[in-house]
Amino acid sequence: MPAVHFNVAWPDGISNRYYSPSTVIFQYLNEGQAYSIEEFSEKVIAALENASIRVEKKYGYACSAAADEASKIKQKIHQLKTMNVQGNVTFKNYS
Repeated sequence: MPAVHFNVAWPDGISNRYYSPSTVIFQYLNEGQAYSIEEFSEKVIAALENASIRVEKKYGYACSAAADEASKIKQKIHQLKTMNVQGNVTFKNYS
């Protein structure tokens, strides 16, 4: 199962690189697309959960790395909301 890294620009000006254990994320997020924080959260968490399910089907156990990435993203979103940061999340690219 090919792993994928992806780059995100947050509305606070910070960019981060994240990991997905599966290319299923391609079905959820488009390169160069800007998403509201809420829409990005829904899409990326669903994509990472689906990726983990695919790993579980293939190997018999869920992908803890996908759960870790989802946790990092949820923490970042919580931070943005706490700081009342407005704007869009830009899904920069896959790498």
